[in-house]
Amino acid sequence: MLAACGVLQGTSTPAKSDAVIWERDDQSVVLGPQDDGAPPNDHPVTLAPDDIEKMLSGLRLTHTDEDAEGSPLAVFTPGQIEILGEGIAEGLARARPSEDVMFSMIGSHRLSPGAFARRNRLTAGRAFFRDDHLNVIFGELQSPYRKKNVYGQIDEDFYPRNFGSRASAEDLDTKLIASPAAALHRGPDGERSDWVIFDPDLARAEVVSPPAPAQAAPTQPEPAKPEPAPRAEPEPPADLAPPTPVPVRPVPPPEPEPGSEIEQRLETLKRLREKGLISEDAYRKKMEDILGDL
Repeated sequence: MLAACGVLQGTSTPAKSDAVIWERDDQSVVLGPQDDGAPPNDHPVTLAPDDIEKMLSGLRLTHTDEDAEGSPLAVFTPGQIEILGEGIAEGLARARPSEDVMFSMIGSHRLSPGAFARRNRLTAGRAFFRDDHLNVIFGELQSPYRKKNVYGQIDEDFYPRNFGSRASAEDLDTKLIASPAAALHRGPDGERSDWVIFDPDLARAEVVSPPAPAQAAPTQPEPAKPEPAPRAEPEPPADLAPPTPVPVRPVPPPEPEPGSEIEQRLETLKRLREKGLISEDAYRKKMEDILGDL
């Protein structure tokens, strides 16, 4: 894998070493240098993975070329949120003041709410802790994910990652929407839609719903059928009391069939345990939570 090939401002991520926290295929979570001219971070710092997952779960985006009234989409899939919760927490605990936690994630996303078509999308950025707040800057936000064909046989990812910069905002094709426990950073040129700042205390108190599954594309409504004329019911004999109505329990909708998302979450959890990033008790508890979604 070519993990985190390049960074803006002329910096680059470290080679595969102790700085690599997690990697798979063309995805990674690594420790890397700050972008040039950045003030020192408040690292190392301890944040609970569950708190980080809650913060990331509230992030939404809209595509700038779509109607502004369209429904926002989740930035991360549930599987990505689990990986980033553990990876960013581990990175912040190990990082020096001059280092950021840099991530590159690839996931299958719907292009719009209710659409059937999915595309592989790339999201990359940097996370750091400063002034009691968790900062996340995006250099790629569900950007098209591309590969080059090598000698007509092997597909490899040669495109350098853009991890964002404190110095200037990225010209993205998407607009980031912060959750109630977060705010978009305001710079000299106004609000930046690529930089979100989380307040961990507010995030712990906020109940954040997980990303809702995308709905199926709407279908044409069936024509309304004429209602039959009501029939007169015979009156019961005077000496018999009317029957007591039996309450009808609503039938709950069927649970969605578990798919590859559950398998990916279990596989990710297993790798985290094998690398020693989580304890056996945490592994079993998280596995029970995932299996409970089946």
